[in-house]
Amino acid sequence: MKRVLASLGAAAVLATGAVALTPTSAAAADGCWGNAGQKKGPDGGTYTARYCHNYQASDVGVGNTRTGHLYAGDNWFVCQQKFDLENPPVGSARNNWWLWTQGDVAYADNGWGWFPATKVSGGNNWEPIPGLQNC
Repeated sequence: MKRVLASLGAAAVLATGAVALTPTSAAAADGCWGNAGQKKGPDGGTYTARYCHNYQASDVGVGNTRTGHLYAGDNWFVCQQKFDLENPPVGSARNNWWLWTQGDVAYADNGWGWFPATKVSGGNNWEPIPGLQNC
């Protein structure tokens, strides 16, 4: 997986104009939780995913390419990685950690791409989301 993620380069995801929603999951304030099962990645590898609450929808992408769109809610993510590129700001939330997942809607690459940590519950500014492994 590291080989695939390393080949993707810096993440750039186009922000959407989603309206902020209040997290509904009891686990949302604590970051990611549970076992979301095995997911087959774009490289053919199988990865264990965990649930995280994203309180805003957003496009996911790789480089400058939008590859999909993830709706707000309790969704699964495979891992997270820190890049030099900042997430779109959400209120006072700032971050440069990105979460690897598959969008609900696919535009390219079967919808796999990076999702901004600023739209995921449980994290702090400039820190990874608790409970999700690093890529």
